[in-house]
Amino acid sequence: MRANPGGIVAPEDVIGRDKLIDHLWRVLETQSVVLTSERRVGKTSVIRKMFDSAGPVKACFFRDVEGFRSPREFIDGIYADVQSILSKKDKARLAMWKLLEKLDGAEIGNVKLPQVKQHWKDLFSALFQDIFTDETRPVFFFWDELPLFLYNVKENSGEQDAMEVLDALRALRQKYAKLRMVFTGSVGMHQVIGSLREHGYANDPTNDMLTIEVPPLHPDDGSHLASLLLEGESITVLGDAAEVSRKVSNAAGHIPYYVHCLVSRIRNAGGRVDAHRVTSCLDDLISDPNDPAHFQYYQSRLTTYYGSVEARLALHALDALASLGRPAKFPELLNLVRHKSVDAEEEPFREVLLVLLKDHYLFRSSDGTYSFRYSIVQNWWKYTRA
Repeated sequence: MRANPGGIVAPEDVIGRDKLIDHLWRVLETQSVVLTSERRVGKTSVIRKMFDSAGPVKACFFRDVEGFRSPREFIDGIYADVQSILSKKDKARLAMWKLLEKLDGAEIGNVKLPQVKQHWKDLFSALFQDIFTDETRPVFFFWDELPLFLYNVKENSGEQDAMEVLDALRALRQKYAKLRMVFTGSVGMHQVIGSLREHGYANDPTNDMLTIEVPPLHPDDGSHLASLLLEGESITVLGDAAEVSRKVSNAAGHIPYYVHCLVSRIRNAGGRVDAHRVTSCLDDLISDPNDPAHFQYYQSRLTTYYGSVEARLALHALDALASLGRPAKFPELLNLVRHKSVDAEEEPFREVLLVLLKDHYLFRSSDGTYSFRYSIVQNWWKYTRA
């Protein structure tokens, strides 16, 4: 297997996810799923493998919706995906075509559609009615980066449209017993819904879905992945090969993307490695000003998706934990943050820590102490900011 940091991983090269995928299919027998984790942990690879292995007894559709900026574009994408179903049906019986007889305007593929600004909800409803006309199989939509799509809608079309998209999706799940949706995204649904609530949104649009986290690989699977990549890149391993593979996986936090990044770094640094060299290559990866592993995202995401006050408190909390180099309880952490922001209040700071937990920056242990969730992120944060 070749190192492929950031590229599309072939389904057969997705290591250590079979039990998770079996669990997801069992859950999807009864309800839809919000798939969550930190970026690069492997959500997209998981749903791609599910899509690839679904077989003909399921009608499955996969799409990255991050680039969509309006409900109209979302409908365009769904319509294009389900042509394999719609093309087999009698046009005269389809609700969408009956609606199009009354309306005209924009185009979707070779089909004329009305101006979606006014009519997208009717078209959305008609499209799904057509999908389920005479369809006996369960229908699965895997939508990657759906929270980013909703964020784009909020920024481009306004909060009201984003709220209505969420409500429309929930209404469809309630209407069609064989419909399942899987949402994934590096920006959490809680962030998008939280920002909409600031504008009066009171609904809980995913309370019928089960939230499931994609964890890092089990250490044995991480070591196996590292071993395959080291072999695939023809890297000369000095000393105990199993120990070096374990060291690579440990250094990468058992996160597949960072395992790929680290092996790629080792290859480009001469193609010879022992346990000590793994550490130096990790240091080089973290300190590289070109940021090939895109660690900067962890900082920029705060200023993009958090409010100004929340972002400031989050940065101070992460700076403090990185400098300490050990877990800290709430009173100590709040005191450290107040060294940077004297007006930091207790309850708003608690809320920020809760969001950082949901966004996988932090972990809270049973004794109440907070620490970085992933050591590789902590190492980068300490090098860059602390």
